[in-house]
Amino acid sequence: MQHCYNLLMQKRKSNPRRAVVWRVRVLMAERNVRSVSELVRRMDDIGVSISIAQLGRLIDGKTQHWSQEVIEGLMTVLECQVGDLWKER
Repeated sequence: MQHCYNLLMQKRKSNPRRAVVWRVRVLMAERNVRSVSELVRRMDDIGVSISIAQLGRLIDGKTQHWSQEVIEGLMTVLECQVGDLWKER
């Protein structure tokens, strides 16, 4: 059993976890969305409700959980594809 664990740990060390970074602020700037509150208003206009604080935490990468509704709202408002929201670090 210890042998299997050692092999697993060696594999993890040789293949570090990949990371992504949010590009929402970049997309906002490219589309002249000047603030999180403006983004919240635009999302509210299409029926996606989220608070300024919640969206701010999400954009700043301080949360690990995203709802499909919010992702779809961001894609709609920012006129982008899902892959545009993140970039591999």
